[in-house]
Amino acid sequence: MRRLALLSLALFLAACDSNDSDSSVAEYGDLVTVAYEGRLTDGTVFDGSIGLTFVLDEGLIPGFRNNVIGMTVGEFKTFQVPPEEGYGDNPPPGSGIPAGATLEFDVELLAVR
Repeated sequence: MRRLALLSLALFLAACDSNDSDSSVAEYGDLVTVAYEGRLTDGTVFDGSIGLTFVLDEGLIPGFRNNVIGMTVGEFKTFQVPPEEGYGDNPPPGSGIPAGATLEFDVELLAVR
């Protein structure tokens, strides 16, 4: 009887663990939701969002994409993106990002689908 109870408990815990979305890891091609802030190295904020959903693919600057890949749901990460992995000499018009800028990001991964 004790073995049956322990086996039942082990199966229950395994099932709970396998359904735990906090263990989801962001991979290339996933649909992810993040909260983030992007800023210049002088602290000037150029962008930010809470609950932004996008596909983790080639449509992103490489330095942002590569830092989000491998994050787990609930993880918070701060990182810098050098110009060659960001916008280089061609930042988006009207973004407030100067050419050749190093970018800093605070990112929290909220969901992976």
